Amino acid sequence: MRHSTLFLAAAFLAAACKSGMQSPTVQMRMKDHDKHGLAIRDAVARGDLDGAKREAAGLALLPVEGPIDPAWKRKLDAMNVAAARIANAADLKDAAHGLGPLAKTCGDCHTMLGRPWPAVPAPTGQASGVQPFMVRHEWAASRMWDGLAIPSDDAWKAGAVALAEEPISPEALTPGKTPVAKVGELEQLVHELGRKAETTDKVDARMQLYGETMATCAECHAWLHGGPGRTEMQR
Repeated sequence: MRHSTLFLAAAFLAAACKSGMQSPTVQMRMKDHDKHGLAIRDAVARGDLDGAKREAAGLALLPVEGPIDPAWKRKLDAMNVAAARIANAADLKDAAHGLGPLAKTCGDCHTMLGRPWPAVPAPTGQASGVQPFMVRHEWAASRMWDGLAIPSDDAWKAGAVALAEEPISPEALTPGKTPVAKVGELEQLVHELGRKAETTDKVDARMQLYGETMATCAECHAWLHGGPGRTEMQR
């Protein structure tokens, strides 16, 4: 939800000021980083490779004018490298696997800032039907992103638990139509990834799992002609 995004941005800017990142340009760029990062994530989720690459290129090329401490510059350089990887992705799967490393660079910077970890928002209630089910998937993927980008162990585990819930049937995913066998396979896979994510603690393994999860979501959305719109996922 939007108010959660604003809270995160405010908390980050407060921490940035306390840490010596006084440049207004640097602080403004932090908002841009968040905006581009979410746009990249959502573009991958809906299977929009061109959109993901465009947003990633924009992120990689964002300038930061004015004086900046070398330690912060190294963090920003790492983020630019991660963004450039997605901007140059050969295919959607490659772009999806770049999401974990990108989110981690955000988390590394936030950890250095010592920014506060906000409480994990409550998930949407379980309900029947394709749309509510997909909303819960979006919520889960967003929390796993937060797990890497904030970083927050609670957010990661909350997303993993939600993603591991019992999958919807292929028949329910394509009401009134013949079920697509591949969609059923992908639906099972994404829930298996959720269960695996529940017990994964190492950051590098989480990055890999997040890429696999988002690649699976993107492929499923391509079959169903769906996915999140050109706004951020549930926050």
